[in-house]
Amino acid sequence: MKSRNLWYAGLILLVVLAVVVRLRLLALPLERDEGEFAYAGQLILQGIAPYKLAFNMKMPGTYADYAVLMAVFGQSATGLHLGFLFVNLGTIWLLFLLARQLLEGVAVPVCCATYVLLSLSPAVLGLEGHATHLVVIHALGGLLLLLRARRTGKAAALFLSGLLFGLAFLCKQPGLFFGVFGAALLVRDAFAARSVSWRLCARNLAWFSLGLVVPLALTGLILWRAGVFARFWFWTVEYARVYGGFQSLPDGLERLNEFFGAGIDRWYYLAGALALLGMVWRKSGAERQFFFAALYGCSFLATAAGLYFRPHYFILMLPAACLLIGDAAAWLEGTRGRWARAAGAGLFVAAGGCLIWQNRAVWFELPTAAANKAIYPPEVFMEAQEVGKYIREHSAPEDEVAVLGSEPEIYFYAQRHSVDGYIYMYDLVRDQPYASEMRREFREDVERRRPRYLVLVNADFSWMKWSQEALPFVDWVKGYPGEFYDLAGLAAVYPTSSAYFWDAEGMARHLNTPTSVLIFRRKPGR
Repeated sequence: MKSRNLWYAGLILLVVLAVVVRLRLLALPLERDEGEFAYAGQLILQGIAPYKLAFNMKMPGTYADYAVLMAVFGQSATGLHLGFLFVNLGTIWLLFLLARQLLEGVAVPVCCATYVLLSLSPAVLGLEGHATHLVVIHALGGLLLLLRARRTGKAAALFLSGLLFGLAFLCKQPGLFFGVFGAALLVRDAFAARSVSWRLCARNLAWFSLGLVVPLALTGLILWRAGVFARFWFWTVEYARVYGGFQSLPDGLERLNEFFGAGIDRWYYLAGALALLGMVWRKSGAERQFFFAALYGCSFLATAAGLYFRPHYFILMLPAACLLIGDAAAWLEGTRGRWARAAGAGLFVAAGGCLIWQNRAVWFELPTAAANKAIYPPEVFMEAQEVGKYIREHSAPEDEVAVLGSEPEIYFYAQRHSVDGYIYMYDLVRDQPYASEMRREFREDVERRRPRYLVLVNADFSWMKWSQEALPFVDWVKGYPGEFYDLAGLAAVYPTSSAYFWDAEGMARHLNTPTSVLIFRRKPGR
């Protein structure tokens, strides 16, 4: 009992630490995905449906969640990050409730403490408001209700469980794998019974599946009524299928190797895999082994979808990995050998201390701007904030903006509408079957609507390698602003700092800065 109390005390201290870190860094500028979600959520609050002025493959559930968070906490980076602080705390609480049902003894605080640290880590971009955080909180809620439904057999619990798993999918397509996990549990329950009742299995799956499809069906109906269903279907199904084929297996393995190439975080994921193997070796029971193996497998499939293995995708694996690490800790705590128990506890404390030490600069030392540069050295997220502010202060609410780059956060900061829905240039310059039509549509909208401001982002990560067919479009991007617009401002971007110029002399002197953001104002009469 004394040992468990110490673990709980450590968990509370870590939760306090996480809250302090997140509060200290609330003002971190939005990164690219956050900017898209925030802009789409901002449009929803204005009564504009998703996929009307913001095109992307991402599911609309995240847009809706962002709209809710902004309605509560305000339309700012600080407000959104405050909202995600509560999302993180809610996730930890749900994981705690789940761990109490699945684990024993010290396993519960160890599991939750591991999640606190890993979900805060810059290695998975944990300080940002990514869709994966929203997938996890919905999936954990669904899993808790599913465990209740398996005990009681009540249709309402099955339906509500499916509903939450459906919301996880509505936030991000790979969230569907958690729904698959839930269905797999129900099927296995039927086979594990003394006499297989197909009627009961079909009934349980029917209620669960009904809940699973309701969020998507209602969303489809809402988008159809708003006149954007065809565009929603194209981006989230047809184009998403094309996008999923861009990455080859060797490219995916290279990305996976990059994630596991450095940092203490990788050892936690390895520990989760070893804990799963240890569970099989200990012969801890067929049902338990199936539960954890299926959860870990579906979590990995969700992370691996498309073989992109981006850092924040690994948030989807955290609950499974943390539960398994907690189970391994409880097994070590229950061994008879005093040295084995001490070694297990010491290893966990040492790993946690190394993770804190590794991230000390971002978590505790660096100012907000420097912390942003440390996490995203080649990006222009800090500069986008200043650019958006300038446009907001020097334009009317009805003025439109075109960003020649992939920085949708500028639209959010400016509180101005995009000239059309192409808020990322990636899709227009990559080699894909729809690129030519997308380029034509974007160019025609810019030339026809003549937005008040153009923003040209000269940053490698805001573009990508241009296909041969995209070169005429790239030439247009480089030439069009100078013909019809005056240069109004320039943000020079350096590895650890930024400089802003609003006068002709300063802009001319820094025009050839390798990484920069240029603000153009339309010439009178053009």
